[in-house]
Amino acid sequence: PRPARGELSRPFTSVRQAASAGDVPVAGGGKGVVVGIVDLGGDFAHRNSRTANGKTRLLSIWDQSGSAGPSSPFGYGRAHDRASIDAVLKTADPYATLGYDPRSDDPAHGTHVMDIAAGNGRGSTVAGVASEADLVFVEVHAGDIEWNGPKAVGSSFGDSARLIEAIRYVFDTAGDRPCVVNVSLGTNGGPHDGSTPVERGIDRMLAERPNRAVVIAASNSQSDLIHTGGHLATGRAIDLRWRLPNSRPTNKEMEIWCGGADRMAVELIGPDGASIGRVEPGSQAKAGDGDAMSLFVSNRLADPTNGDNSIGVYIAAGMPAGVWTVRLHALSVTGDGAFHAWIERDDEGQSSFESPSMSQTHTIGSIGCGRDTIVVGSYDAHRPGTPLSFFSSAGPTRDGRRKPEISAPGHDVWAAHSGTGGGVTLMSGTSMAAPATTGAIALLFAAASARGIDLPIARTREIAAAAARRGPPTGIGWHDRYGEGRVDAAGMIALLGSPPAPAGVAAKRTSATALRKPRKAPK
Repeated sequence: PRPARGELSRPFTSVRQAASAGDVPVAGGGKGVVVGIVDLGGDFAHRNSRTANGKTRLLSIWDQSGSAGPSSPFGYGRAHDRASIDAVLKTADPYATLGYDPRSDDPAHGTHVMDIAAGNGRGSTVAGVASEADLVFVEVHAGDIEWNGPKAVGSSFGDSARLIEAIRYVFDTAGDRPCVVNVSLGTNGGPHDGSTPVERGIDRMLAERPNRAVVIAASNSQSDLIHTGGHLATGRAIDLRWRLPNSRPTNKEMEIWCGGADRMAVELIGPDGASIGRVEPGSQAKAGDGDAMSLFVSNRLADPTNGDNSIGVYIAAGMPAGVWTVRLHALSVTGDGAFHAWIERDDEGQSSFESPSMSQTHTIGSIGCGRDTIVVGSYDAHRPGTPLSFFSSAGPTRDGRRKPEISAPGHDVWAAHSGTGGGVTLMSGTSMAAPATTGAIALLFAAASARGIDLPIARTREIAAAAARRGPPTGIGWHDRYGEGRVDAAGMIALLGSPPAPAGVAAKRTSATALRKPRKAPK
């Protein structure tokens, strides 16, 4: 099955070098804090994740795809504790001995992410942000999600129980210690309103106790033209033109979301201009059977997570390339008739909307729209003015909330290269910006713990936003890609002694810049 994807863009030097310019100031090392990484490929043998005497800094690794046994959290996969990791580090081939090899994807995404957040530089000579924190790594395997075929319609990374269990495992391993979890993974599907099981589950875990945070990469979809939307009145129709590339044919998926009281039919038209058929609300249609399924359209009413309606369209690999048309017919509309459409992520052959009406907004990833998570955009710390990375996705959420909250350096970042022992490699993406913020929050938690201060998630989010540096972004209030501004760990720590903002102050701060609303699409 298709794996969950890291939020990685095309090939900041190091976070420490950015720190010298004031981008992610480093102080205190994060001692006493647990940094959890939920990702793909965590190289436990790299010296940046080991102590001065060669022992591991990892409290545990849970390989969700590993063979089940007595140490299987939630009944699957395999967990390796600190003693087991230390034992295999003394062997000639620690990966084979442990039965976990993070080098299958070279260079491993998770190794790079973990090093940015909390590497100590003992191998590479350049440390990450929270270099004294303890580590937990979960090799996530979202095998409980359908990634291919018609069953993928209506399913997204936000439905993965395994992702929730990965975060739960990190928090349980940390126990009473302050803990921040990084998730630099994502897809494009889902309702984008914070209602997925994963987003709700994370919000519940963060509410359980203070000194916890979950940081999520915003996604790298800004230049991919994967979103469009608009408004429809009763009796009107609109064409969504969907371009499928000629190269490397793969399965394609689109999701369309609208209000639960609205009723829209969907018509699929091939590149030759011929109508293939129309699917009414509450119905579905397909062409082909089983493995030979070529087309599938589902027009679902009253999604159980939010009560809204969704339309899913699946086009199998091997169907003609070119521009397909998804025609929406508004049968009955109440209110403003707003709708949003997203094309699912496909790193092997991304399809896109042709002339999208709202391509520059609402591109945050499938699990980045929760209430209490901290979502991070990317900018280029190498260039004067720290401009946004071209790939860094934009908010707001479909229900109009401000995401991302903050931004960090994620462009051309050098960090640990899996399988090299001490080497580094270059990567770009919001995948790299998120762990810089994760490390900064670990420093905040360490400083708060030293002062006996507990930080509920609302206060952590408030401090991160209040300390964010401006110029860029310019103007007043929230920016749909920079968030409240650029992350500032030293500024966050400096705010620990300040009182929380009175109710309503945070809202007033951003009210001068109105949330971008969908532009009215042609009818």
